[in-house]
Amino acid sequence: MTGREAARVDVLPVRGGTDGRPMLGETPLLITGVAARWACCTDWGLASLTERMGDVEVAPFVTGEAARNTVLKQVNATKTMTFGDALAHLFGERRIVDGSLYLRIGAAERGYEELARDFTVPDVGAAYRPEATGVWFSQAGNVTPGHHDWWHSFLIQVRGAKRYTLVHPLDTVNLQSAWQDDERYDLAPAPGLSLAAQPDWSGEVRYEGVLSAGEILYIPPFWVHEVETLTDGNISIPMRFSTTQSVSSDLHQLSQNGLLRDVTNRPTRDVGAITELLRRNREDFLARERAFVRVLAEARDIDIDIDLAADLAADLDTDLAKDLDTDLDTGIDTGIDTDLDTGSGADRRPADPRYDGGATR
Repeated sequence: MTGREAARVDVLPVRGGTDGRPMLGETPLLITGVAARWACCTDWGLASLTERMGDVEVAPFVTGEAARNTVLKQVNATKTMTFGDALAHLFGERRIVDGSLYLRIGAAERGYEELARDFTVPDVGAAYRPEATGVWFSQAGNVTPGHHDWWHSFLIQVRGAKRYTLVHPLDTVNLQSAWQDDERYDLAPAPGLSLAAQPDWSGEVRYEGVLSAGEILYIPPFWVHEVETLTDGNISIPMRFSTTQSVSSDLHQLSQNGLLRDVTNRPTRDVGAITELLRRNREDFLARERAFVRVLAEARDIDIDIDLAADLAADLDTDLAKDLDTDLDTGIDTGIDTDLDTGSGADRRPADPRYDGGATR
């Protein structure tokens, strides 16, 4: 399998695809010719930024000294210093700390308004989220591990280059099948997504390429993405816009994607069988919840009763069974043999290898 880069276009996508422009939310895009003339792309460098804002206090993340260093706010510590010192280290001019730095200046932080004078917020037909915009400074080897966001994301590359890997949202379950629990719940760095890291990955949609200075990478909502910095003195600007898209599951979606589908596909009125399916569905969810609570407690060194949620759910199960007896017991039994067929609730579905002892593997 070879890597395939996102489609190159010379215009920004827009909601609804008006005026012949690409449609917002449809697919990742690499956009050229839009940001290259912005002042941030033509004027920002070590000397100019130091002169303008060198005395501003910042707190960059400090990473390790390996060739590839994960940047994850749950993992990396920060160190307070002046923007001038941070820039000197980021550009390789002078070492300030052991390891590398990764600096984010968010919209609410000192210095952002000065930097924001030099770039434009484009019109893409969606509400701009200024609180989710910032300016990122990084060094070669910095890696933002695989994750997804809830908005339309535009990554403007101001200086240097970054390698990106994007995976379709519907490939997420397959992608995470070998992840550990703390990796799955963003409490530890996710495994690499790139072709080099996973040459035998069996998913269907993965894009990989290099984002160069003056270009913009559009990442639709919920696409899993990993970004690696390739050069020192690297600067990029993430801009985010609201979306109407959602991965929240209503009852219909659950009925099509989980154990509940066994109920909707067969018109049984067998209260015992329905209750059994609901119990198994809840056990499946609670297994995931237990795994999350366990790794959260380990990551934050706190004491949480992992069985508490299960105890609460057991109470809910009792109430649910009473409600079902009241609302559904019409005395009619279709006689449909199920995992619903005899009312026994026996589960004849093939075992799912992703679920093992309560953890997705």
